[in-house]
Amino acid sequence: MEFKNKIVWITGASSGIGEALAYEFAAQGAHLVLSARRESELQRVAQTCETHGGSVLVLPFDMVDLPSHAKQVNQVLQTFGRIDVLVLNAGVSQRSFVLDTKFDVYRSLFEVNFFSIVHLVQQVIPVFQKQHAGVFVPIASVAGRISTPRRAAYGATKHALIGFFDSVRAELHGHGVQVSTIMPGYIRTEISLHAMNEDGEKYGKMDPNQAKGLDPNITAQKIVHAVSQGKNYFFVGGALERFGLLVQRLFPSIVPWMLRKIKNT
Repeated sequence: MEFKNKIVWITGASSGIGEALAYEFAAQGAHLVLSARRESELQRVAQTCETHGGSVLVLPFDMVDLPSHAKQVNQVLQTFGRIDVLVLNAGVSQRSFVLDTKFDVYRSLFEVNFFSIVHLVQQVIPVFQKQHAGVFVPIASVAGRISTPRRAAYGATKHALIGFFDSVRAELHGHGVQVSTIMPGYIRTEISLHAMNEDGEKYGKMDPNQAKGLDPNITAQKIVHAVSQGKNYFFVGGALERFGLLVQRLFPSIVPWMLRKIKNT
């Protein structure tokens, strides 16, 4: 699949992986729809994307505002007439122990990372069915396969996301719809700074492994290439996370022991 003149809608496009994906898709000639809550940051990203010559629609909204989803989809269709790729990148992480975490924090994480995505996907499926084509690109996480200490709620949301899109992939295959589930490891973004703590407030600290993570621009290049190749699942990250996934697949009984050795930081 080539992305020249394709309509690519990216949620969570104001920073991190979403921002890097916007630049990479723009460089490949796509027309973009950029969504997140912060309009000023979206405008900043849009200015860089426009230097590649494609059109950019800045469409700010909060993913948990479910009643607005139909309106957002209609706005994209009115502007471009179709949606070719929907990158579901908006989300929030977590750093807190299971017992200490207020129950409302669990609910909030699922509202952002899972239920809001399910609802938006339901609005876009009829569009893809009518077109007999379309690509969903959910940005899950290695945590959706191996959930480490202090990330129980986050890992659970990403595990749910992977499972949900397994069904979407099977149900919509006959309609020409592709699902490329992306599982990033440690990427050098500010995700841990904005993660929720046990009270639902910002964690505000940079994880050491995050600080040493893969460059977001390289991450974006790898993701876009994987989507173009029609990959069903794609891991992107470092050797540590890759090793963990390999052990889980080949020697799953070892994984609980490995997780107990992780420092609770």
